[in-house]
Amino acid sequence: MTVRARPWLNRVHPYEPGRPSLNSDGSMASNESPIGTSPEVAVAVSAALSGVHRYPDPLADELRKELASQHGVHPDQILVGNGSDELIYLLAWAFLAHGGRAVCADPPYRIDEISTFVVDARLNKVPLKDWAHDLDAMSQVEADVAYIVNPHNPTGTAHSRAEIEGFVELSRAALVVVDEAYIDFTDDPEQTTVMPLAREGDVVVLRTLSKVYALAGLRVGYMVASRDVVTTLRKIRPPFSVGALAQAAALAAVRDNAHRQRVRDHVLRLRGEVTCLVQQAGYLAVPSQANFVLVEVPDELAFVAHLASHGIEVRPGSVLGLPGTVRISVPSDSGLALLRRALSSKPGKAR
Repeated sequence: MTVRARPWLNRVHPYEPGRPSLNSDGSMASNESPIGTSPEVAVAVSAALSGVHRYPDPLADELRKELASQHGVHPDQILVGNGSDELIYLLAWAFLAHGGRAVCADPPYRIDEISTFVVDARLNKVPLKDWAHDLDAMSQVEADVAYIVNPHNPTGTAHSRAEIEGFVELSRAALVVVDEAYIDFTDDPEQTTVMPLAREGDVVVLRTLSKVYALAGLRVGYMVASRDVVTTLRKIRPPFSVGALAQAAALAAVRDNAHRQRVRDHVLRLRGEVTCLVQQAGYLAVPSQANFVLVEVPDELAFVAHLASHGIEVRPGSVLGLPGTVRISVPSDSGLALLRRALSSKPGKAR
């Protein structure tokens, strides 16, 4: 007998990750931190090694307490996951499975789309307006879950807290999920985050430690939500999905505010430099509030190949749902020098 995959999985197109460069300074495809983790992370991981023969804390209680203190919520409003991607899958399983309806931007963050299809739910993708979520149009869509990625990936555009609060009031979705993976790189995080709404249980906020905390290789994310939502997801969450070393690293990272600020300062400075470089080369750069810049190019394949010939890997827009663009992650200072040299001899003619 041959086992057959469930037919709705035919809608799923696998996620295509960014390609790393042989030279780490040229790796500009995956929105990773170019300056690494807090020095405290290595110390914490080394100390935790002696306990790896034991199972990790199933709920990451110490980390939850630290995050709860920082966000002014009860620890029971926080759920830690194996990256925020695991939490997105849990949300889909709990609130969308077998015929549920979700709404998101078009293009979406791919995991929102993939997880919806995996659980045999329907997805309404609303085209962007001026490179950003069309909140007015999205609010009119009846759905079980509405996904807002703020700042948006892959465009880097962001809505203010007031705009998202207006969306939440008008939305016909039962649950609004706001993914704030890149919130630390906005010009004014306090006026952009909707954490106050999550504090009251009105929305779900997703955060990741892969970006400003530079723990992409350890896979740690968390959500802040109502206790009811967290309780539901705890029923179906794998009990040990976040390892002991990842928990130790995460706790050390979130306690090092000075390093977090250094990463933020670097991104804001270099983001401006990258934007200037591509504009001077004659290309249109979408104004970004994230740690990457989306660039319109006349020949996507030629542009990507040209940068690759200079040791730089970027993300082709076609795999992100935006053909005719490339996404360039904010690099290190040395990476910026590579980019400057590559753009000084660009292929073809810019627009």
